[in-house]
Amino acid sequence: MGLASLQVARLLGSRVTFAAPPYQLAGLHRPPSNDVPLGTVVIGKGDVTIAVLAELTAMVHQWPWVVPCLVVPANHEPITPLLMLVTELRDRLVLVGHGSSAASDELQRVLTSVKQRSLPTPGGMAAWIAARVGRSDLEAHLGLQFREALHGVRASTATSVSTFSRVFARHGPYTAHDWRALARLCGHASAHFQCSTRFLSLRTASHYAKRYLAVPYRVMAERLGWEWILEAALRAGSYI
Repeated sequence: MGLASLQVARLLGSRVTFAAPPYQLAGLHRPPSNDVPLGTVVIGKGDVTIAVLAELTAMVHQWPWVVPCLVVPANHEPITPLLMLVTELRDRLVLVGHGSSAASDELQRVLTSVKQRSLPTPGGMAAWIAARVGRSDLEAHLGLQFREALHGVRASTATSVSTFSRVFARHGPYTAHDWRALARLCGHASAHFQCSTRFLSLRTASHYAKRYLAVPYRVMAERLGWEWILEAALRAGSYI
């Protein structure tokens, strides 16, 4: 989105704020620099929903690792048709119900909604990585590995192990095993707030957090979203 389009969105009443870890009330503000911390939640609100979605899309382009949220107006138009126009948000956007205008109440509603967001899909994570590293040929292969990691459908039934090895080796250090581990870590982090342990044991999740993200499990568990996990892993692996 160009600067002119952003200006139009803001003229229509679009307002975007940011909540960065540790997600205290003081964190609800615009970022002080051109970068935002991993795990940041971006919150858009306004009476013209399409304008807010346009600005959220711009934020996601600028900082792909953020979690986009839309505070739905009290009298709003149907959201689903609008989301069909913005593919970048379709599988990621968190809808937050309208409530009290108090900043503290709004922040709490946002955080609760983010914690209840649907678990990431294999296709959504694969598309995110392919777009982030600019390698469209990775998407299908990653999607198969992620489907195996999250749903148990073996990737080797679609493509040979040697093919996966060659494809992944061309792009960086992570093997098929590493990619599956990262998918499970994203699933575990997303399900953590929903009291689910079906992806990883605490011991394994702690090991993966140190290995792929270079942070202790405590830090990972305090941050919201799966996007920042993939971002951190890509940085650690020198993919970006």
